[in-house]
Amino acid sequence: MKNLIIPIEIKHRELQGAIVLAYIALKRGWTVYLGQKSQIFPFIQFFSKSIWFLKSIVPGELSNLLKIKSSDHKITTLDVEGLILSNGKFGAIKRYSLATIKEADIIFFWGDKSHYEPVAKVFPSIKHKSIISGSPIIDGWHYEKLNFLNQTKSTDNFKKTILISVNFARADPKFKYARKVYEKFYSGFDNYKKNELDSYNNLIEAEYKLKEVSFLHFKDIIPKISKKFSECRIIVRPHPEENLDFWKKYLSTYKNVIIENQKSTSSQLLISDIFIHFNSTMSIQSCYFDKITLMFNPIKETSLNDAISPITQDVSIICKDVKELFKNIANPDHKIMKMKKKKIKNYIRYLDNNNNLLSSELIINQIDKINIKTNNSKNRLNSIYSIIYFINFNLKFFILFCLGSLSIIIPFFRKRFERFRWRYVLGKKKWDKTSKKYIFDYFFSLIKDKEFQNKLVIKKHFGGFFILKLDK
Repeated sequence: MKNLIIPIEIKHRELQGAIVLAYIALKRGWTVYLGQKSQIFPFIQFFSKSIWFLKSIVPGELSNLLKIKSSDHKITTLDVEGLILSNGKFGAIKRYSLATIKEADIIFFWGDKSHYEPVAKVFPSIKHKSIISGSPIIDGWHYEKLNFLNQTKSTDNFKKTILISVNFARADPKFKYARKVYEKFYSGFDNYKKNELDSYNNLIEAEYKLKEVSFLHFKDIIPKISKKFSECRIIVRPHPEENLDFWKKYLSTYKNVIIENQKSTSSQLLISDIFIHFNSTMSIQSCYFDKITLMFNPIKETSLNDAISPITQDVSIICKDVKELFKNIANPDHKIMKMKKKKIKNYIRYLDNNNNLLSSELIINQIDKINIKTNNSKNRLNSIYSIIYFINFNLKFFILFCLGSLSIIIPFFRKRFERFRWRYVLGKKKWDKTSKKYIFDYFFSLIKDKEFQNKLVIKKHFGGFFILKLDK
Protein backbone atom coordinates (compact mmCIF):
# COMPACT_ATOMS: atom_id res chain seq x y z
CA MET A 1 0.00 0.00 0.00
CA LYS A 2 1.35 3.42 -0.95
CA ASN A 3 1.11 6.58 1.13
CA LEU A 4 0.39 10.01 -0.32
CA ILE A 5 1.15 13.11 1.76
CA ILE A 6 -0.49 16.40 0.74
CA PRO A 7 0.69 19.43 2.74
CA ILE A 8 -1.47 22.52 2.18
CA GLU A 9 -0.55 26.15 2.76
CA ILE A 10 -3.79 28.13 2.27
CA LYS A 11 -6.97 26.22 3.04
CA HIS A 12 -9.45 28.08 0.85
CA ARG A 13 -7.07 28.02 -2.11
CA GLU A 14 -5.86 24.41 -2.01
CA LEU A 15 -8.17 22.13 -0.03
CA GLN A 16 -10.67 21.53 -2.82
CA GLY A 17 -7.98 20.28 -5.23
CA ALA A 18 -6.41 18.20 -2.46
CA ILE A 19 -9.79 16.55 -1.81
CA VAL A 20 -10.11 15.47 -5.46
CA LEU A 21 -6.53 14.16 -5.57
CA ALA A 22 -7.09 12.29 -2.30
CA TYR A 23 -10.31 10.80 -3.69
CA ILE A 24 -8.51 9.31 -6.70
CA ALA A 25 -5.65 7.97 -4.55
CA LEU A 26 -8.00 6.47 -1.96
CA LYS A 27 -9.96 4.69 -4.69
CA ARG A 28 -6.66 3.03 -5.68
CA GLY A 29 -6.21 1.73 -2.13
CA TRP A 30 -3.70 4.33 -0.94
CA THR A 31 -3.51 5.97 2.48
CA VAL A 32 -3.63 9.77 2.32
CA TYR A 33 -2.27 12.26 4.85
CA LEU A 34 -3.71 15.73 4.42
CA GLY A 35 -3.25 18.92 6.42
CA GLN A 36 -1.55 22.27 6.77
CA LYS A 37 2.20 22.36 6.08
CA SER A 38 3.08 23.36 9.63
CA GLN A 39 1.07 20.39 10.95
CA ILE A 40 2.80 17.85 8.68
CA PHE A 41 6.42 18.98 8.35
CA PRO A 42 7.37 18.32 12.02
CA PHE A 43 6.72 14.59 11.38
CA ILE A 44 8.78 14.09 8.20
CA GLN A 45 11.02 11.45 9.76
CA PHE A 46 8.12 9.62 11.44
CA PHE A 47 6.02 8.84 8.35
CA SER A 48 6.60 5.47 6.72
CA LYS A 49 8.12 5.83 3.25
CA SER A 50 5.71 7.96 1.27
CA ILE A 51 5.21 10.03 -1.85
CA TRP A 52 4.83 13.72 -1.12
CA PHE A 53 2.74 16.01 -3.32
CA LEU A 54 4.07 19.46 -2.47
CA LYS A 55 2.39 22.79 -3.29
CA SER A 56 5.74 24.20 -4.40
CA ILE A 57 9.51 23.68 -4.34
CA VAL A 58 10.51 27.31 -3.88
CA PRO A 59 14.19 27.97 -3.07
CA GLY A 60 13.38 28.82 0.55
CA GLU A 61 11.95 25.30 1.11
CA LEU A 62 15.20 23.50 0.23
CA SER A 63 15.89 22.48 3.84
CA ASN A 64 12.50 20.75 4.06
CA LEU A 65 13.05 18.99 0.72
CA LEU A 66 16.39 17.65 1.96
CA LYS A 67 14.74 16.37 5.15
CA ILE A 68 12.06 14.62 3.12
CA LYS A 69 14.62 12.93 0.85
CA SER A 70 16.90 11.99 3.76
CA SER A 71 13.96 9.96 5.18
CA ASP A 72 13.75 8.00 1.88
CA HIS A 73 10.51 9.64 0.75
CA LYS A 74 9.80 10.66 -2.85
CA ILE A 75 8.91 14.20 -3.89
CA THR A 76 6.38 15.29 -6.49
CA THR A 77 5.09 18.82 -6.86
CA LEU A 78 2.70 21.09 -8.70
CA ASP A 79 3.18 24.77 -7.93
CA VAL A 80 -0.20 25.95 -6.70
CA GLU A 81 0.90 29.54 -7.38
CA GLY A 82 2.50 28.67 -10.70
CA LEU A 83 -0.51 29.38 -12.88
CA ILE A 84 0.43 33.06 -13.02
CA LEU A 85 4.18 33.60 -12.60
CA SER A 86 5.92 36.94 -12.15
CA ASN A 87 7.05 38.25 -15.51
CA GLY A 88 10.40 37.34 -17.04
CA LYS A 89 13.19 35.18 -15.65
CA PHE A 90 12.32 36.19 -12.11
CA GLY A 91 9.00 34.35 -12.38
CA ALA A 92 10.89 31.06 -12.73
CA ILE A 93 13.71 31.56 -10.23
CA LYS A 94 11.27 32.85 -7.65
CA ARG A 95 9.51 29.47 -7.68
CA TYR A 96 12.37 27.04 -8.51
CA SER A 97 16.13 26.60 -8.19
CA LEU A 98 18.60 24.04 -9.54
CA ALA A 99 18.90 22.62 -6.01
CA THR A 100 15.14 22.18 -5.46
CA ILE A 101 14.61 20.77 -8.95
CA LYS A 102 17.31 18.19 -8.24
CA GLU A 103 15.40 16.88 -5.19
CA ALA A 104 12.06 16.46 -7.02
CA ASP A 105 11.16 13.14 -8.66
CA ILE A 106 8.29 14.51 -10.78
CA ILE A 107 7.31 18.13 -11.42
CA PHE A 108 3.77 18.68 -12.67
CA PHE A 109 2.58 21.80 -14.49
CA TRP A 110 -0.78 23.54 -14.92
CA GLY A 111 -0.21 24.10 -18.61
CA ASP A 112 2.26 24.81 -21.36
CA LYS A 113 2.62 28.53 -21.98
CA SER A 114 1.52 29.66 -18.53
CA HIS A 115 4.01 27.65 -16.54
CA TYR A 116 6.08 24.96 -18.22
CA GLU A 117 7.65 26.98 -21.06
CA PRO A 118 8.82 29.94 -18.89
CA VAL A 119 10.36 27.59 -16.30
CA ALA A 120 11.97 25.18 -18.80
CA LYS A 121 13.54 28.13 -20.60
CA VAL A 122 15.40 29.13 -17.42
CA PHE A 123 15.97 25.59 -16.09
CA PRO A 124 16.42 23.15 -19.04
CA SER A 125 17.24 20.37 -16.55
CA ILE A 126 13.59 20.33 -15.50
CA LYS A 127 12.44 18.87 -18.84
CA HIS A 128 13.25 15.21 -18.12
CA LYS A 129 11.11 15.18 -14.96
CA SER A 130 8.22 17.40 -16.10
CA ILE A 131 4.63 16.49 -16.96
CA ILE A 132 1.93 18.90 -18.11
CA SER A 133 -0.97 17.54 -16.10
CA GLY A 134 -3.26 20.40 -15.28
CA SER A 135 -4.11 20.81 -11.61
CA PRO A 136 -6.39 19.04 -9.11
CA ILE A 137 -7.72 22.53 -8.43
CA ILE A 138 -9.18 22.54 -11.96
CA ASP A 139 -10.77 19.16 -11.20
CA GLY A 140 -12.47 20.87 -8.26
CA TRP A 141 -13.91 23.41 -10.71
CA HIS A 142 -15.20 20.51 -12.82
CA TYR A 143 -17.00 18.85 -9.89
CA GLU A 144 -18.50 22.12 -8.67
CA LYS A 145 -19.83 22.86 -12.15
CA LEU A 146 -21.47 19.41 -12.32
CA ASN A 147 -23.08 19.95 -8.90
CA PHE A 148 -24.24 23.42 -9.88
CA LEU A 149 -25.90 22.17 -13.08
CA ASN A 150 -27.79 19.55 -11.05
CA GLN A 151 -29.09 22.05 -8.49
CA THR A 152 -32.47 23.71 -8.48
CA LYS A 153 -31.77 27.31 -9.36
CA SER A 154 -32.83 29.85 -6.77
CA THR A 155 -34.65 32.99 -7.85
CA ASP A 156 -34.26 36.48 -6.42
CA ASN A 157 -35.00 40.06 -7.37
CA PHE A 158 -31.54 40.86 -8.69
CA LYS A 159 -31.10 41.45 -12.42
CA LYS A 160 -27.46 40.24 -12.46
CA THR A 161 -24.80 39.05 -10.05
CA ILE A 162 -21.40 40.75 -10.27
CA LEU A 163 -18.44 39.11 -8.50
CA ILE A 164 -15.50 41.40 -7.71
CA SER A 165 -12.15 39.98 -6.61
CA VAL A 166 -10.12 42.24 -4.32
CA ASN A 167 -6.72 40.56 -4.05
CA PHE A 168 -4.74 43.37 -2.45
CA ALA A 169 -3.13 41.70 0.57
CA ARG A 170 0.21 43.17 -0.52
CA ALA A 171 -1.26 46.67 -0.13
CA ASP A 172 -2.08 46.16 3.57
CA PRO A 173 0.36 48.53 5.37
CA LYS A 174 0.18 46.47 8.55
CA PHE A 175 1.73 43.37 6.94
CA LYS A 176 3.37 44.72 3.79
CA TYR A 177 6.89 44.77 5.21
CA ALA A 178 6.51 41.30 6.74
CA ARG A 179 5.25 39.89 3.43
CA LYS A 180 8.27 41.30 1.62
CA VAL A 181 10.63 39.70 4.14
CA TYR A 182 8.84 36.34 3.74
CA GLU A 183 8.69 36.59 -0.03
CA LYS A 184 12.38 37.41 -0.40
CA PHE A 185 13.38 34.59 1.93
CA TYR A 186 11.33 31.90 0.20
CA SER A 187 12.36 33.22 -3.22
CA GLY A 188 15.97 32.47 -2.25
CA PHE A 189 17.25 36.04 -2.46
CA ASP A 190 20.45 35.01 -0.70
CA ASN A 191 21.37 32.96 -3.80
CA TYR A 192 21.33 35.85 -6.28
CA LYS A 193 24.15 38.01 -7.61
CA LYS A 194 24.24 41.74 -6.88
CA ASN A 195 23.00 42.82 -10.33
CA GLU A 196 20.22 40.21 -10.21
CA LEU A 197 19.17 41.34 -6.72
CA ASP A 198 18.80 44.92 -7.87
CA SER A 199 16.66 43.85 -10.82
CA TYR A 200 14.44 41.52 -8.78
CA ASN A 201 14.08 44.00 -5.95
CA ASN A 202 12.84 46.54 -8.47
CA LEU A 203 10.32 44.03 -9.83
CA ILE A 204 9.01 43.14 -6.37
CA GLU A 205 8.73 46.84 -5.52
CA ALA A 206 6.78 47.37 -8.77
CA GLU A 207 4.45 44.45 -7.94
CA TYR A 208 3.76 45.87 -4.48
CA LYS A 209 3.27 49.38 -5.84
CA LEU A 210 0.89 47.94 -8.45
CA LYS A 211 -1.27 46.42 -5.70
CA GLU A 212 -1.26 49.66 -3.69
CA VAL A 213 -2.40 51.75 -6.66
CA SER A 214 -4.99 49.22 -7.85
CA PHE A 215 -6.34 48.89 -4.30
CA LEU A 216 -7.17 52.60 -4.37
CA HIS A 217 -8.87 52.22 -7.76
CA PHE A 218 -11.06 49.34 -6.53
CA LYS A 219 -11.80 51.12 -3.27
CA ASP A 220 -13.16 53.95 -5.40
CA ILE A 221 -14.95 51.93 -8.10
CA ILE A 222 -16.90 49.39 -6.00
CA PRO A 223 -19.26 51.97 -4.43
CA LYS A 224 -19.77 53.46 -7.91
CA ILE A 225 -20.69 50.04 -9.33
CA SER A 226 -23.11 49.50 -6.45
CA LYS A 227 -24.87 52.82 -7.10
CA LYS A 228 -24.86 52.60 -10.91
CA PHE A 229 -26.12 49.01 -10.94
CA SER A 230 -28.38 49.07 -7.90
CA GLU A 231 -30.55 46.33 -9.46
CA CYS A 232 -27.56 43.96 -9.38
CA ARG A 233 -26.18 41.86 -6.54
CA ILE A 234 -22.51 42.68 -5.92
CA ILE A 235 -20.34 40.02 -4.25
CA VAL A 236 -16.96 41.30 -3.11
CA ARG A 237 -14.44 38.52 -2.50
CA PRO A 238 -11.32 39.57 -0.55
CA HIS A 239 -8.20 37.42 -0.81
CA PRO A 240 -7.90 34.95 2.14
CA GLU A 241 -4.96 36.95 3.53
CA GLU A 242 -6.66 40.31 3.09
CA ASN A 243 -8.20 42.51 5.78
CA LEU A 244 -11.80 41.27 5.63
CA ASP A 245 -12.98 43.65 8.37
CA PHE A 246 -11.88 46.68 6.35
CA TRP A 247 -14.10 45.78 3.41
CA LYS A 248 -17.06 44.90 5.65
CA LYS A 249 -16.88 48.26 7.37
CA TYR A 250 -16.11 50.28 4.24
CA LEU A 251 -19.00 48.83 2.22
CA SER A 252 -21.50 48.37 5.06
CA THR A 253 -23.90 51.06 3.80
CA TYR A 254 -24.35 49.51 0.34
CA LYS A 255 -27.37 47.24 0.56
CA ASN A 256 -26.72 45.29 -2.64
CA VAL A 257 -23.12 44.45 -1.65
CA ILE A 258 -22.12 41.19 0.06
CA ILE A 259 -18.60 40.60 1.46
CA GLU A 260 -17.80 36.88 1.33
CA ASN A 261 -14.60 34.85 0.98
CA GLN A 262 -15.45 31.66 2.88
CA LYS A 263 -17.30 30.01 0.01
CA SER A 264 -15.31 28.44 -2.81
CA THR A 265 -14.33 30.59 -5.77
CA SER A 266 -16.17 28.15 -8.04
CA SER A 267 -19.49 28.44 -6.22
CA GLN A 268 -19.31 32.23 -6.36
CA LEU A 269 -18.33 32.35 -10.03
CA LEU A 270 -21.02 29.87 -11.05
CA ILE A 271 -23.82 32.05 -9.66
CA SER A 272 -22.31 35.19 -11.19
CA ASP A 273 -22.84 36.77 -14.59
CA ILE A 274 -19.81 39.06 -14.56
CA PHE A 275 -16.41 38.82 -12.88
CA ILE A 276 -14.31 41.94 -12.26
CA HIS A 277 -10.70 41.68 -11.17
CA PHE A 278 -7.23 43.14 -11.34
CA ASN A 279 -4.46 40.73 -12.41
CA SER A 280 -6.13 37.81 -10.63
CA THR A 281 -5.63 34.09 -11.28
CA MET A 282 -9.41 33.80 -10.88
CA SER A 283 -9.64 35.30 -14.39
CA ILE A 284 -8.61 31.90 -15.79
CA GLN A 285 -11.28 30.19 -13.69
CA SER A 286 -13.91 32.74 -14.72
CA CYS A 287 -13.07 32.20 -18.38
CA TYR A 288 -13.24 28.42 -17.85
CA PHE A 289 -16.81 28.88 -16.55
CA ASP A 290 -17.72 31.04 -19.60
CA LYS A 291 -18.28 34.15 -17.50
CA ILE A 292 -17.86 37.72 -18.70
CA THR A 293 -14.38 38.47 -17.35
CA LEU A 294 -13.45 42.14 -16.98
CA MET A 295 -10.07 43.44 -15.86
CA PHE A 296 -10.38 46.99 -14.53
CA ASN A 297 -7.04 48.74 -15.00
CA PRO A 298 -6.99 52.54 -15.24
CA ILE A 299 -3.27 52.63 -14.35
CA LYS A 300 -1.25 54.72 -16.81
CA GLU A 301 2.32 54.18 -15.56
CA THR A 302 4.24 51.93 -17.97
CA SER A 303 6.64 50.68 -15.25
CA LEU A 304 3.68 49.36 -13.24
CA ASN A 305 1.79 47.90 -16.18
CA ASP A 306 4.93 46.00 -17.17
CA ALA A 307 4.53 43.96 -13.97
CA ILE A 308 1.01 42.78 -14.90
CA SER A 309 0.74 39.22 -16.16
CA PRO A 310 0.03 38.98 -19.90
CA ILE A 311 -2.04 35.86 -19.15
CA THR A 312 -4.66 37.64 -17.03
CA GLN A 313 -4.94 40.25 -19.78
CA ASP A 314 -5.21 37.60 -22.51
CA VAL A 315 -8.29 35.98 -20.93
CA SER A 316 -10.02 39.22 -19.92
CA ILE A 317 -11.71 42.19 -21.53
CA ILE A 318 -9.57 45.15 -20.44
CA CYS A 319 -11.43 48.20 -19.14
CA LYS A 320 -9.13 51.22 -18.87
CA ASP A 321 -11.61 53.63 -17.33
CA VAL A 322 -14.98 53.77 -15.57
CA LYS A 323 -16.85 54.43 -18.80
CA GLU A 324 -15.51 51.26 -20.44
CA LEU A 325 -16.20 49.22 -17.32
CA PHE A 326 -19.82 50.38 -17.03
CA LYS A 327 -20.37 49.78 -20.75
CA ASN A 328 -19.15 46.18 -20.47
CA ILE A 329 -21.25 45.53 -17.38
CA ALA A 330 -24.39 46.90 -19.03
CA ASN A 331 -23.81 45.33 -22.46
CA PRO A 332 -21.22 42.53 -22.22
CA ASP A 333 -19.65 41.26 -25.43
CA HIS A 334 -20.16 37.48 -25.39
CA LYS A 335 -18.42 37.01 -28.75
CA ILE A 336 -15.17 38.39 -27.40
CA MET A 337 -15.42 36.13 -24.35
CA LYS A 338 -15.88 33.08 -26.58
CA MET A 339 -12.61 34.00 -28.28
CA LYS A 340 -10.98 34.45 -24.88
CA LYS A 341 -12.23 31.00 -23.77
CA LYS A 342 -10.31 29.37 -26.65
CA LYS A 343 -7.08 30.87 -25.32
CA ILE A 344 -7.15 29.24 -21.89
CA LYS A 345 -6.00 25.92 -23.36
CA ASN A 346 -2.62 27.60 -23.79
CA TYR A 347 -2.47 28.03 -20.04
CA ILE A 348 -4.26 25.07 -18.42
CA ARG A 349 -4.85 21.42 -19.25
CA TYR A 350 -8.31 20.23 -18.24
CA LEU A 351 -10.88 17.49 -18.84
CA ASP A 352 -12.64 18.00 -22.18
CA ASN A 353 -13.23 16.21 -25.50
CA ASN A 354 -9.47 16.08 -26.14
CA ASN A 355 -8.38 15.09 -22.62
CA ASN A 356 -10.37 12.19 -21.17
CA LEU A 357 -8.68 12.11 -17.76
CA LEU A 358 -9.05 14.42 -14.80
CA SER A 359 -5.75 16.06 -13.88
CA SER A 360 -5.84 14.14 -10.58
CA GLU A 361 -6.16 10.83 -12.44
CA LEU A 362 -3.21 11.68 -14.68
CA ILE A 363 -1.14 12.73 -11.65
CA ILE A 364 -1.92 9.57 -9.66
CA ASN A 365 -1.16 7.43 -12.74
CA GLN A 366 2.29 9.00 -12.93
CA ILE A 367 2.94 8.91 -9.19
CA ASP A 368 1.97 5.23 -9.15
CA LYS A 369 4.96 4.52 -11.43
CA ILE A 370 7.42 5.78 -8.83
CA ASN A 371 9.38 2.94 -7.33
CA ILE A 372 9.25 3.26 -3.57
CA LYS A 373 9.98 0.30 -1.32
CA THR A 374 7.64 0.35 1.65
CA ASN A 375 8.74 -3.03 3.06
CA ASN A 376 10.06 -2.73 6.62
CA SER A 377 9.04 0.94 6.58
CA LYS A 378 7.16 1.60 9.80
CA ASN A 379 4.82 4.43 10.63
CA ARG A 380 5.99 6.06 13.89
CA LEU A 381 3.54 8.95 13.97
CA ASN A 382 2.24 8.09 17.43
CA SER A 383 5.51 7.03 19.03
CA ILE A 384 6.87 8.70 22.14
CA TYR A 385 9.70 10.08 19.99
CA SER A 386 7.26 11.82 17.64
CA ILE A 387 5.44 13.38 20.61
CA ILE A 388 8.71 14.67 22.10
CA TYR A 389 9.87 15.93 18.70
CA PHE A 390 6.54 17.70 18.14
CA ILE A 391 6.78 19.48 21.50
CA ASN A 392 10.38 20.50 20.78
CA PHE A 393 9.44 21.68 17.27
CA ASN A 394 6.73 23.98 18.58
CA LEU A 395 8.93 25.15 21.45
CA LYS A 396 11.59 26.04 18.89
CA PHE A 397 9.17 28.19 16.92
CA PHE A 398 7.92 29.87 20.08
CA ILE A 399 11.51 30.85 20.86
CA LEU A 400 11.99 32.04 17.27
CA PHE A 401 8.79 34.08 17.59
CA CYS A 402 10.17 35.70 20.73
CA LEU A 403 13.48 36.47 19.02
CA GLY A 404 11.55 37.86 16.06
CA SER A 405 9.59 40.11 18.41
CA LEU A 406 12.84 41.29 20.01
CA SER A 407 14.12 42.24 16.54
CA ILE A 408 11.92 45.36 16.85
CA ILE A 409 14.38 46.76 19.42
CA ILE A 410 17.51 44.72 18.58
CA PRO A 411 18.53 45.39 14.93
CA PHE A 412 21.13 42.59 15.05
CA PHE A 413 18.29 40.00 15.16
CA ARG A 414 16.37 41.33 12.16
CA LYS A 415 17.98 39.55 9.23
CA ARG A 416 17.77 36.11 10.84
CA PHE A 417 14.69 36.21 13.04
CA GLU A 418 12.35 39.00 11.97
CA ARG A 419 10.17 36.83 9.69
CA PHE A 420 9.23 34.56 12.63
CA ARG A 421 7.49 37.51 14.31
CA TRP A 422 4.76 37.29 11.67
CA ARG A 423 4.56 33.53 11.28
CA TYR A 424 1.73 33.07 13.80
CA VAL A 425 -0.37 36.02 12.58
CA LEU A 426 -0.09 35.17 8.89
CA GLY A 427 -0.51 31.44 9.62
CA LYS A 428 -3.95 32.00 11.20
CA LYS A 429 -5.11 33.65 7.98
CA LYS A 430 -4.03 30.59 5.95
CA TRP A 431 -5.62 27.76 7.94
CA ASP A 432 -8.30 28.04 10.60
CA LYS A 433 -9.45 25.28 12.96
CA THR A 434 -10.62 22.30 10.93
CA SER A 435 -12.52 19.29 12.22
CA LYS A 436 -12.79 15.73 10.98
CA LYS A 437 -16.46 16.40 10.22
CA TYR A 438 -15.52 19.41 8.08
CA ILE A 439 -13.24 17.26 5.88
CA PHE A 440 -15.87 14.51 5.65
CA ASP A 441 -18.62 16.96 4.68
CA TYR A 442 -16.34 18.68 2.17
CA PHE A 443 -15.72 15.38 0.38
CA PHE A 444 -19.38 14.63 -0.09
CA SER A 445 -20.58 18.11 -0.90
CA LEU A 446 -18.09 18.02 -3.80
CA ILE A 447 -18.02 14.37 -4.93
CA LYS A 448 -21.28 12.44 -5.02
CA ASP A 449 -20.12 8.85 -4.44
CA LYS A 450 -22.21 7.02 -1.83
CA GLU A 451 -20.17 3.80 -1.93
CA PHE A 452 -17.00 5.80 -1.26
CA GLN A 453 -18.77 7.75 1.47
CA ASN A 454 -19.70 4.56 3.33
CA LYS A 455 -16.10 3.32 3.29
CA LEU A 456 -14.18 6.51 4.06
CA VAL A 457 -12.42 6.58 7.44
CA ILE A 458 -10.88 9.83 8.66
CA LYS A 459 -8.72 10.16 11.76
CA LYS A 460 -7.20 13.34 13.14
CA HIS A 461 -3.60 13.14 14.37
CA PHE A 462 -2.55 15.06 17.49
CA GLY A 463 -0.41 17.23 15.19
CA GLY A 464 -3.57 18.51 13.52
CA PHE A 465 -3.40 16.75 10.13
CA PHE A 466 -5.79 14.05 8.87
CA ILE A 467 -5.26 10.38 7.99
CA LEU A 468 -7.63 9.07 5.33
CA LYS A 469 -8.28 5.44 4.38
CA LEU A 470 -11.01 3.35 2.83
CA ASP A 471 -12.49 0.63 5.00
CA LYS A 472 -12.19 -2.78 3.34
